[in-house]
Formats: sequence, C-alpha cells, structure tokens
Amino acid sequence: MNVRTALRTVLPAPLLTTALLLLASCTAARPGPAPSPGAQPDSGAAEGARRPGGGRGGNGAGGGGPQPYASVITDEAISQDGLFRTHRMADKLYFEIPGSALEREMLLLARPVENSAQRPEGFFGGGGSRIVQWERQGHRVILREKRYTVFADDTAAIARQVDGMRKGPVIAAFDVEAYGPDSAAVVEVTSLYTTPNDLMESIDGLQRDKSWIEDAWSFPRNVEVEATQTGNVRPQTPGFGGPGGGGGGANNQPRPETQRMHWSMLLLPDDPMMARLHDERVGFNSFRVIDFGRHEHRSEERRIIRRFRLEKQNPNAPVSDPVEPIVYWIDPATPDWLKPWVVQGVDAWQEAFEEAGFSNAIFGRVAPTPEEDPSWSLYDARHSVIYWRPSSVPNATGGQIWDPRSGEILKGEVNMYHNVLNLLRNWYFIQASPLDARAQSLPLPDSLMGRMLQYVVTHEIGHSIGFPHNMKASAQYPADSIRSRAFLERMGGHVATLMDYSRFNYVAQPEDNIPPHLLIPNIGPYDRFAVKWGYAPIPGARTPDAERPTLDQWARAQDTIPWLRFSTADATNDPEDQTEAVGDADAVKSTTLALKNLERVAQSLIPVAERPGQSYDLLEELYDNTVQQWGRYMAHVASLVGGAITQEKYGTGPRFEPVSRERQAEAVRFLNQNAFRTPDMLIDPDLLLRIESEGVVPRIRTAQSRVLRALLSGPRLNRLVEYEGLLDGTARTYTVAELLGDVRSGVWGELSAGSVRIDVYRRNLQRAYLEAVDAELNPPERPAGAGGGFGQPATQRYNSDARAALRGELVELDRLIQDATGRAGNRSTRLHLRDLHMEIERILDPS
Repeated sequence: MNVRTALRTVLPAPLLTTALLLLASCTAARPGPAPSPGAQPDSGAAEGARRPGGGRGGNGAGGGGPQPYASVITDEAISQDGLFRTHRMADKLYFEIPGSALEREMLLLARPVENSAQRPEGFFGGGGSRIVQWERQGHRVILREKRYTVFADDTAAIARQVDGMRKGPVIAAFDVEAYGPDSAAVVEVTSLYTTPNDLMESIDGLQRDKSWIEDAWSFPRNVEVEATQTGNVRPQTPGFGGPGGGGGGANNQPRPETQRMHWSMLLLPDDPMMARLHDERVGFNSFRVIDFGRHEHRSEERRIIRRFRLEKQNPNAPVSDPVEPIVYWIDPATPDWLKPWVVQGVDAWQEAFEEAGFSNAIFGRVAPTPEEDPSWSLYDARHSVIYWRPSSVPNATGGQIWDPRSGEILKGEVNMYHNVLNLLRNWYFIQASPLDARAQSLPLPDSLMGRMLQYVVTHEIGHSIGFPHNMKASAQYPADSIRSRAFLERMGGHVATLMDYSRFNYVAQPEDNIPPHLLIPNIGPYDRFAVKWGYAPIPGARTPDAERPTLDQWARAQDTIPWLRFSTADATNDPEDQTEAVGDADAVKSTTLALKNLERVAQSLIPVAERPGQSYDLLEELYDNTVQQWGRYMAHVASLVGGAITQEKYGTGPRFEPVSRERQAEAVRFLNQNAFRTPDMLIDPDLLLRIESEGVVPRIRTAQSRVLRALLSGPRLNRLVEYEGLLDGTARTYTVAELLGDVRSGVWGELSAGSVRIDVYRRNLQRAYLEAVDAELNPPERPAGAGGGFGQPATQRYNSDARAALRGELVELDRLIQDATGRAGNRSTRLHLRDLHMEIERILDPS
C-alpha cells in the first residue's frame, strides 16, 4: 500500500524529536530488511560530472568542481556497500549516495555510547531523533529535516502547501567531490559528525581538533556511524561537580568532556503500515497531526497510536505466528544472573498477544558481544534494546521511536538502571515482608530479586510497545477480593494491569495465606484487552476510519467489565487514579489493612537491619522508607475528599461522578484517627537513637503537614464548593463547612478538655494547620519577572465560598483557643495557645 492509501483518512505524526526514553524502558532484531532498489543512472548528475563546476551547487573539491572518482576514492579506502556506499580514508568519511536514496525519508537517530560526564548518580540517555532526507542541488548534496505535524491527502488542493510546510531546516550541505560509475554523488561527511551541529545532537562547545570518526557500517536500509567528540560543557545540575566540587560558582565554568556518539540513518518503510486511530478509552501512546484535507468545517486534529507492525503469516488463522516478531535485544552488560529474568520479562507479553491473534509475537534475546560480532551494535536503529545502565539512580524507563506517517514503532528502547535493584528490595520489604518469609531477613534471595526485576522489565516493555500508565487499574478489584487466593489465581494477581504503579499486595494479611508469587503484579486482563485493541487485525478494514466501528465495539466492553477501564485523561481528582496504590476501590478499608502490615514492618526494622560490625545506614534507609509509605497511604485516603470517580465514555452518558458525602466524611474520620493522631509506630526511641541525634519531631510534622495541605488546598476546597452548587444542596454533597468542622475535631480536639495539655507533636500539627490556611488565604507574591509582574499573587485569591469558610473557621478557632488558654495544664501549652492566637490575628490581617 502506498502512503496515500495508508493515510487516506489519517494524518502523519508529530516530531520524532520528542520520542521518549523513559524513565522509563527495549527489542530484538528483526529479520534483515530487503535490499533497497539499485541505484539508477542520473543523466543530470552524469552531465554535471562532465562539466566541472557547473550547476547551482557551487564548486566541489575545494573549488575545482567534482573530480575523477579514482582520484577521490583511492585504493586506500575502506569501503562498505549498503544504503550508501561508505568509504573511510585516513581521518575522513565519505558517503556515496545513489540517486535512489535521494528524496527518501529516513530516521536520523543519535545515541550516546560513552560519555566522560556519565557519573554513577546521573541518568543515561541524551541524543534525539528526527526525520531527514538527502537532496541534490547541482553539484551539492544537502541533508534536510522533515517535519510531520500536518497532513493532507495528495489529491487535495491544499496538498502542495502542506507538503511545503513539512520542510524543516537544512542540517548540512556538502559539495560533490566526485560521481560514481552509477552517477552516485560522493560527498565528504566528516564534518557532519565532528563539527558543532545542534540538529545532530553534537556536544556543546565541540572542538574539531579533539574529535574524530571511530567507525562506519553500511547495510541495505541503514548507515551507522560512530564518532568521538570533545567539547567544553557547562554543568547544568546543581551540585553536579567533579571530585571536590559542586555545581555553582567557579565549578560552574565550562569544562572539557568527551563523548562517543552513535548515529543511525534508517530508511522509513517503503510500504507504510496502516495507521490506527487513538481512542481515549484505551491507553496507547499516540501523536497528534492536523489534517487539512478532510471535509470538515475546521482543521481537524487526529491522533494515531504507536505500535509495532505485526502481520500474520497465515491471515486466515485465528492465531498465527507473525511475519516478523518483535525482538528486544538484551545488553550484554546485564549481570549474568539477571539475564534469564530479563528474557522472561519480555516473553511475559506473549500471552497478551495470543488474544490479539499472534503466537510467538515477542521475544527477549541476549545481544552478541563485540567479540562475538564486531559489526553488531546495540545502537543500530534496526534493533530494539534493553540497556543496562551502571547508575545509582533507582529507576527504569521505556520508550520508542516511530514512523510519523503511520505510528509504526521502528525501535523500542528500555533503560534498566542498576540501582533499581535497591528500590525493589525496599519496596518489597516495606510492603510485603509480613506476608513472605523470604523477605523477613536481608539480603533477599536472588530468586526473589530476579522475579521482581522481571516485573519491572515487563512494565517497561509495556511502555516500549505502546502503553502509557493506567493508574485506574488498581481500583477495579474489590478490596476484599484481593485478599482471596482463589480470586488472585483466577485474575492473575491483585491488579488488572502491569502498567499501574500498584507494586506489591500490601492489603493481604498474614492470615490470608496468599502464595508469595501472587503478591507481585502479572500480565492482567486489561493488558490482554489493550494488546487486542491495538494490535489485532480487523479483516476487511482498509482505512483507519473503517476500523473505528470494530474498535468502538471492543472499547464498550468497559461499560460492563470495570477492570478493562483506563485512566480518564482530563480527570484531575479521581481517587481511583492513584500511584503506588493497592485496593483503592475502597481506600479506607485497604489503608486500614495496609497500616497493620506497616506496623509489623516497623517492629521488625531493628532485628532485620542491625548488623554487628556495620553502620546503621541500612536501618536509617528502611526507616525513611517506612515513613514515606505511611505518607502515601494517607494521601490515598485524602484523595476521596473533593474527588470524582471517572469512566471515559464516548457519547453514552456522564463521565464524572462526585464521591458521595458518606465516603468523604468517612475518609476525614479515618485521617483524624490515623494521620492527625501522633503515629506511634514511627516514634520508637530505641530505633531513632540508633540512627540520629535529632530529627523525629520535624519529620513527623512534615509528614502530617502534607496531609493537611492536601486536604485544605485551594483546588480541593473550590471543588467542594462547585459540587455543592452543581448538585443543588447538601444532601448529596460534602461541603467545605463540614470538612473544616470535621478536621477541627481531629486537629484541635484538646481545646475542649477540662485541663488542656498539648504535647510537642500535636503542637507542631496545629502550627502546620495554620500554615496551610495561611498559604491559602495569603499566597506569596511573585517576584519581578516571574510571569506576572511584581505584586501579583502566585495563586488567585478565592472568588468562591472557600475563602470565607477558611476565614470563618479561623475566627471560631481563635475563640476556642482563647477559651482554652485559661485551662492550660502546663506552661508549654499556655505559651503555645497564646502564640496561636497571635498567629491567627496575623493571618486574618497581614497588614
């Protein structure tokens, strides 16, 4: 199919320069592509060769025009045939570009191989991608960027202007040095890789005399080049200095750095894959294009999903092997003991592709080492790859590079940072150690660490084959069900998709006897549904629009099957769309159970982490993780207040349902009992005096203050006001007045006692309350030049009832505080109450 047919009703894609590497995370080499058509003689080029210096291109070869081929490409050249013929001569690199390769769109991909600035604490990545093409102008060859943000069918009257809009800047221009026997233009391209060029992702302050070509390879559809570049780079990260230095002052001056870069030029597919249109109800990475050629009363924006090309060997079979499977090549630098787990992490997606009609659709394979195959490179644009990064950053990322004409993923990439292992250990210990005997001592066994790494690889591969996060999935199973072994075995785990940040099942209790393998997320029903929706062929559909009725029918399964639902894109306050959550269909019940496990963890910290002859660094790290987990649990419950449950729908009814008054009130009662009471499990003197001489009081204040600020934030209060007005009355809604009154009983309960005694933790909590209210009533002014001019508030003062309610609450609090001052049971409490009175006066009248 030609481009016009493939995209008849679709638009090509936006800039490839934004294609992500996440984090986020990977694929294996597919069978080699068919050779490109042989170069055809070009009469104009041949004539130009006989007329040195002629044409618009100016003079080649230092001003003398094109030279005889043999005088430019001598017997000393190291040459390779392929898309271009490449020639290396001493320190120079030549491309011999046939006419058949001109005006053909290619993916230009830049990736760093080595960098003297890569430190263990830093992220790996960099480089970029764009679409380019080579063009001839007389005795010159130019390399131009192409931009795909607009589209029009070739038959439309506006098509010529749209085509002109796709022309981007010229990246480089070269004089023709000679013409080959088939009229191919010979140009020296050394400077493309060794002189400053932002569009080539060259290093800052590049120095030509310290930069050189390392190697070049040519294949039937791509050319690969590596070069070493040296430049003067200014540190950009504060504190990111070399030994003995920081990121500021004199240490922020430019300093020499050297990198080895790899560039690929890969022909885009001759026959573009048919695009598939995006649907908000199903999670797929996508890109936007504007189609000027459709018969609409506007310039229509369309979105196209990004996916690999899968075609059945037997189109008539319900399930068939693909013509070309998806293969992710695994970095040989991956620790040997982890390589089998990485392979399994890729292969885990095979079951999902089965439901889309493909068997053996995706594989992980360990890449050859340079010793095994010197011409094979992880950075070759034909290879999807899982890189293993020597980094102390606890993370992993996944992304892809795609064809902007169709959304076809050309190269998947996953980055596994070495210190993700430490992150996994901490997560599992904090969330699941009460449920798994293997995790009740450290270090964790290799088999458990490998299984958890497999889980992360599968998640990042999900990103790389087209899927964004779906945080909605963790709320689609009932809280009681994820404590049932039978339910977990039937559903394959405690969450409907690997693409949620659900982590491990912390809701289950020891008495539930859940097998440890069911505590770790697996491929779920949503994953199988999404793969089918995005990858399954639709027989008879010849255009993207023709596919839409079938895709709509598949998506409507969400109406009756909740675990097939996806996050609603424009929902900012869905309490079921939470990160790091398990069982948030009922956040109060799930968090109540989670706190029981967290208390068990807190009691185990010293036995697990105290080791004679070793420092207390591990104990401190695990304690900090325990405090952070406590804060996450409270945030999950707080999200119910002012929240609205969502389901994306296309023309079939309301998409938002405000959380009921009863559930919101229940959430605040829970927070009063758990977040605003001093968390004793986090205040163990025996533990704290092992790791610090001070710090627990401000730590608890910070943790509680975050919950208060979340509850009393302006957007949340305004939503409560809006829902009260929208739903006409208080019978169905939880009002701002009710929220403030309920929070008062939790934060200020001591004020009604006969003898008022307030300890240091509660005093800090009450100060934090006033700080939160002050931040809302008296937002700081922006400094000059900060986007609004001097004197403009950082946030708008409220035009709703929220401001009046907050001020009224402070007046009532001040009355209660003054009444309680005479009943203070000790001096600290009396001074605290007097200070609160003066602080309220200041907040109400800042002048």
